[in-house]
Amino acid sequence: MQSEGKSYPFDHLPAIDYDAHPAYGRVMSMPMLGARLKAISYFGYGFLLTSAQRVIDIAHLPRPAAGGKPFVALLRQLPTYLRLILLQRLSRFTAGRAYAPKTERGAAVFAPLQSDGFAAVQLGSDAVAQIRTQLAPQLSALEQRTAPAIDGEHSRIEVDANAHPELYRWFNQTAADLGLTEAASAYLKRPVGVGRIAAELAGARAAPPASPFADVSVETSPCDGFKVDLSYNVLKLVIYLGEVGPANGPLTYVAGSNRAATRFWDGLIRRANDLAGLSSTQQVWRETFYALPAGLQRKASFGVDLVADNAFAAAIQNDQVELTSSKCNAVLYDPAGIHRDGAVTGGRRTAVVITFTELPR
Repeated sequence: MQSEGKSYPFDHLPAIDYDAHPAYGRVMSMPMLGARLKAISYFGYGFLLTSAQRVIDIAHLPRPAAGGKPFVALLRQLPTYLRLILLQRLSRFTAGRAYAPKTERGAAVFAPLQSDGFAAVQLGSDAVAQIRTQLAPQLSALEQRTAPAIDGEHSRIEVDANAHPELYRWFNQTAADLGLTEAASAYLKRPVGVGRIAAELAGARAAPPASPFADVSVETSPCDGFKVDLSYNVLKLVIYLGEVGPANGPLTYVAGSNRAATRFWDGLIRRANDLAGLSSTQQVWRETFYALPAGLQRKASFGVDLVADNAFAAAIQNDQVELTSSKCNAVLYDPAGIHRDGAVTGGRRTAVVITFTELPR
């Protein structure tokens, strides 16, 4: 069993008592009215951003072509965007079980994806070699950008769909042949395809990073790096293009946590704080975050704040599955679940990250 019998035991994402936190309430004084108003204003800005993203569902709309004036491009494509938004809403409303897997290959991917939030996939060596060939220009550019060595960097090149339509056609066909598209459509209950492709190169730091709370002598959390993504209603596929062990950044997923990430308001609040910059661990931002009402003190990037003796930290450590290349060389997963990706402590990792979204029709 790919989840190794593990399953996240809570029905909600981690809740943190910031009044008792050693880097927040224990070392900070009670916020004054001015600080509270400032915090609320930041949160309000983030809330407007994430609400707009939720309503428009921006992750499922085609991006303007690279270069030029973004605002002008947005105005020109506004009729197309409005049509897509209406069609997407209608298709989701009427979907029902229309996208249930119809092939054995799709069903084999969908079953673990639904239960655990991720599905481990093993691509053949020929498929990996083809991907390297298809993305040779991007991978070469990444190597040149980071030569002769990288120090804790995550370099990424996103492939422009308008400039490389043949590349997107190839990946869409490959994903369909592997049953990935069928499983993704069944999971999201809508027709999806490869909407974004990015080549990534991640490297380890020359020296271990200091604790983000070093200013108050608090050690790094064992859950540092665990988070939920800011995007809505998408699935991601990470493909390793080389050996990936425990040290060079495997995807680590908390099995079953996808079912705990479905609370509407909780998701909005977490994403609002992250979009507003309130998830930063710098002291000034910690003080601003702590000035929020307790009900708004939630983050999408929460792992860094989980202290070691917390019940949620224990659950994450016990139920995480480290997906190294000894188990698989590709993982289809729900980024709304608790995960950590690309935390490289030794060597480096070359990978391709694909996002499944609704495509223009």
